[in-house]
Amino acid sequence: MSREDTIRLTVKSLLEVVQTGAKNIEIAVMAPGESMEMLGTEEIEKYVESINTEKAEEAATRRPGRTTPGTGTAAILTRERGRDDEPGRGETEDGLEDTIRAGE
Repeated sequence: MSREDTIRLTVKSLLEVVQTGAKNIEIAVMAPGESMEMLGTEEIEKYVESINTEKAEEAATRRPGRTTPGTGTAAILTRERGRDDEPGRGETEDGLEDTIRAGE
């Protein structure tokens, strides 16, 4: 794995647990025979922006019709009232109707 790939994976992993982005991330790079190098906030911010852009592009290319949980609408199963003449239809004890309505 290259130096860039390693730093990118490190930043991506840290972003899973750090909420404010590069402001609270410090990264030290160590390599055999070299002194330790601390990455600057500006360099870390570039990785953060790149990763966030990649996540946004991935979200845009997901299958159409899929939404983030909790943001979509749901179908509600109900039973029509007063339709006792058809089998399997009509009012029940709880008053639900036997039709499916799409979220509005």
